[in-house]
Amino acid sequence: MNILDAIVLIAFLAGLVGIGFWSSKRMTNSADMFSAGGKSPWWISGISAYMTMFSAGTFVVWGGVAYRLGVVAITVCMSMGIAALIAGYFFAGKWKESGATSAAEFVGQKYGQGVLQMYTWLGIITRIIGVSVALYSVAVIVNSLLPQAPDSVFADDNGFLSVNWLIIIVGTVIILYTFLGGLWAVLLTDFTQFVILMLSVCLILPMIYSLGGGGENILAHLPEGHLSLFSSNYTQIFIFGWILVHVFKVGGEWAFVQRHLCVESPKDARKASYLFGALYIITPVLWMLPPIIYRTINPDANPEQAYILSAQAVLPVGMLGLVVSSMLAATASMASSELNVFSGALTTEFYGKHINPQANDEQLLTVGRLMTIMLGILVIGISIAIPYLGGAEKLIVSITSLFVGPMVMPTLWALFVGKVTKLHAYLTVAVTAGAGILLQFVLAHIDWVAAHMGVMNQAVGLLVPVAMLLLADTIMKKKQLTVASNAS
Repeated sequence: MNILDAIVLIAFLAGLVGIGFWSSKRMTNSADMFSAGGKSPWWISGISAYMTMFSAGTFVVWGGVAYRLGVVAITVCMSMGIAALIAGYFFAGKWKESGATSAAEFVGQKYGQGVLQMYTWLGIITRIIGVSVALYSVAVIVNSLLPQAPDSVFADDNGFLSVNWLIIIVGTVIILYTFLGGLWAVLLTDFTQFVILMLSVCLILPMIYSLGGGGENILAHLPEGHLSLFSSNYTQIFIFGWILVHVFKVGGEWAFVQRHLCVESPKDARKASYLFGALYIITPVLWMLPPIIYRTINPDANPEQAYILSAQAVLPVGMLGLVVSSMLAATASMASSELNVFSGALTTEFYGKHINPQANDEQLLTVGRLMTIMLGILVIGISIAIPYLGGAEKLIVSITSLFVGPMVMPTLWALFVGKVTKLHAYLTVAVTAGAGILLQFVLAHIDWVAAHMGVMNQAVGLLVPVAMLLLADTIMKKKQLTVASNAS
């Protein structure tokens, strides 16, 4: 990157903080901070949900899959769009009809404070670790594009901007605009980041297509199987399970629930999800074709760097800064959403109901901002610590991913079933966690299980929670029958 690219990147980061300052003028109470006062336009909510699903992993992980395996990466990403459409039809409007202002409030009403505390702390652990890994990952990729003077305090041993400094800079910007503007800032920066993302990918695609020699030459040099919609790792069964997992993710994960609740009506909530789904069905072609085409230009590249290398190969001066901004934007969107969700849960459900029930809106707003700072500092700290964990982050992320199903399914169950008990939540989390640990550390040594680990993870994450919820329903009904029988 040259000086013009650096200026573009700095302008992008400054713009995010500026949006935070502007949004702070719209924020007068805790409802504005955590649910945008229920006044967000549906199209902004839909784009924000789209950006919340996005992260640097979209470029790194799925860009790497596109480089190695081809069109199957587009299939995997498009399946998330299908999931968003399904979730929008079944869950989005239902959430708005519930009358809750947050997922945390709904869980507290349905299951009580004990279950809410369990879900909040599990959510903080799993999502904060996920955000930290994403922030670290994008910093590792971007830092090699930012050379520094060898004697600069910001330089690493190789003469590039230190990963730790990049984490601190980007993390601080995320904290600032989320702290200042709450959900309004998150929504507006998500929209800004969406525009930057689309500009960058739309610039790269025609240029890399031309560099690849046009359609006929590209097709002639693609490896065998690169045009297949499925692969041995990403089979039809895996894709079906992937869609189901993301239906529940979009329908019940707190950051997405927030997008269902911040609009004015159930109809708007559904429209927002439909926009999210439509975008995620159309746009994967734009993200994934550059690394696929780049395979024909440089077959020996590091797959995880394929997207950024394709950008470097074709973009003029100043435009690489735009691509780096788009990668940072993807991670910033994900991080700010999670910070806002969990600072809201800690503020309204714990501080507001247990520590200071008499707190007024001004006090809740202040505490919410302090919670945002605390969680943001935690994210920065974990991100910096990741390389010192000896690769443990992969193990941690693998374990925490097992909690996605049991964390959202009891909430969605309560959304549709009139009566639930604490047993529904506790049994689902405990048994699914046990089954997941058994799968990861015992059954994974069996060759067949190891060869089908993706599908096995989906089976545990989907089938075990459903089975436990049905079991809890059966136990609850038997108790009701026993009580009724004794009463008679």
